[in-house]
Amino acid sequence: MGTESKPLKIYMLPFFAQGHLIPLVNLARLVASKNQHVTIITTPSNAQLFDKTIEEEKAAGHHIRVHIIKFPSAQLGLPTGVENLFAASDNQTAGKIHMAAHFVKADIEEFMKENPPDVFISDIIFTWSESTAKNLQIPRLVFNPISIFDVCMIQAIQSHPESFVSDSGPYQIHGLPHPLTLPIKPSPGFARLTESLIEAENDSHGVIVNSFAELDEGYTEYYENLTGRKVWHVGPTSLMVEIPKKKKVVSTENDSSITKHQSLTWLDTKEPSSVLYISFGSLCRLSNEQLKEMANGIEASKHQFLWVVHGKEGEDEDNWLPKGFVERMKEEKKGMLIKGWVPQALILDHPSIGGFLTHCGWNATVEAISSGVPMVTMPGFGDQYYNEKLVTEVHRIGVEVGAAEWSMSPYDAKKTVVRAERIEKAVKKLMDSNGEGGEIRKRAKEMKEKAWKAVQEGGSSQNCLTKLVDYLHSVVVTKSVELN
Repeated sequence: MGTESKPLKIYMLPFFAQGHLIPLVNLARLVASKNQHVTIITTPSNAQLFDKTIEEEKAAGHHIRVHIIKFPSAQLGLPTGVENLFAASDNQTAGKIHMAAHFVKADIEEFMKENPPDVFISDIIFTWSESTAKNLQIPRLVFNPISIFDVCMIQAIQSHPESFVSDSGPYQIHGLPHPLTLPIKPSPGFARLTESLIEAENDSHGVIVNSFAELDEGYTEYYENLTGRKVWHVGPTSLMVEIPKKKKVVSTENDSSITKHQSLTWLDTKEPSSVLYISFGSLCRLSNEQLKEMANGIEASKHQFLWVVHGKEGEDEDNWLPKGFVERMKEEKKGMLIKGWVPQALILDHPSIGGFLTHCGWNATVEAISSGVPMVTMPGFGDQYYNEKLVTEVHRIGVEVGAAEWSMSPYDAKKTVVRAERIEKAVKKLMDSNGEGGEIRKRAKEMKEKAWKAVQEGGSSQNCLTKLVDYLHSVVVTKSVELN
């Protein structure tokens, strides 16, 4: 029904962080590909991050546009152009960017009053969107960039404060489809933040998540029964938008104009499944002491590694690595260390990669699943503690290192570090030929197959996208009947 009838006018509002922005822009592209008229509302610097992508979508004949609103830099005391969390390096700056999500309310409301959409899809961070949509009588859905499993776990933790009376873990999480444990106690800020995010879903027509139904199996039904709200699995969006490109089968192997990244050239010299890829994303900052412990743990595991470190560009390695580590690494040809950007998706797809030591950011987790790479999990902040449990205790496609302390922010200085012995033990468990790695690797490959099946024509995520568009049409028709 939805793709045949008159196109809907849909506004989408992504939050100012890569983990939120990228999947919601991908969702906008997917909905526009279903012959709907989509407008992404964002600020100047954030718009620059995906303007080429939007031009490509327009060239493909999709009706997608960007509406620019002013970022409240002056009001917040932020330098011009600092509009995204990846540009922040401390809690104060990050806090101001979060505040901006509330400062832009008036501009967005004015735009929506003058040009009312049929449907409003806002990121979960914009908690004010509930009252705005209600006042303007516009049907609203919430976009949540994490999995529905995470939301269920957050609600279970909130519902059972008695489980966290003790000062030492592990803590049992009650009432969920799987028996789950948390090794550390959530920080005091956890309840305040999560309450406001869960409330943001109230009075919405449902929640759209960047995941696929098979990954949240058991938890979707649990959530829908608990809240009465519908869950739409339209993901992994990164795979969903790649499918049309893969159909074109454009070969670039003989294109001399494409320079291969040094990491991939190095991986080409390694045996299949022999290298551990290590990356904690662009936001997560580890202390010098933690980096030293990690280096010692990796070296002690005796496994080859490709280690990507952010935030240390131009800094003397003696400050954050054990003495002689770089020299030994080069001499033994055991590892490669890169500071800054790498083509992560291509690295994870490389046959030499046998595991991924990760902070469990949702985008990184989904990328690993999409590539069939098992994980060694070491969460840093926020939703990463829950993602670890989905990987290690629900689907058992990874080995847990865990965290020594709960943090709500990537910039919080941690008082305790995860010791080298824990890291070494987890790496060996996954990567040693006589360890449990074989079974874990097998399950990771099976989950990859489920992810790819979900995004193909007829798969669960593609069907969900079609049903979502049809549902939006039915909601708009119902609303117009009620108004008349």
